[in-house]
Amino acid sequence: MARPSAPSMPTPTQIKDAWEAVKQINPAARIVSVGPDGVRFDYGIDEAGNKRQAGPKRYGEK
Repeated sequence: MARPSAPSMPTPTQIKDAWEAVKQINPAARIVSVGPDGVRFDYGIDEAGNKRQAGPKRYGEK
């Protein structure tokens, strides 16, 4: 029986394409990590409100 292949890292082109797409949505975005699971981003701080931008809250979060 063949072994399953190891997860592969994203290529530099895939990382650049993902970063450019996210940057169009949020100019403050920056890459936090790159790994076999993909590229992770941090979306920065909103300067005007001095609040961290966050996605939708999960059920039960305040």
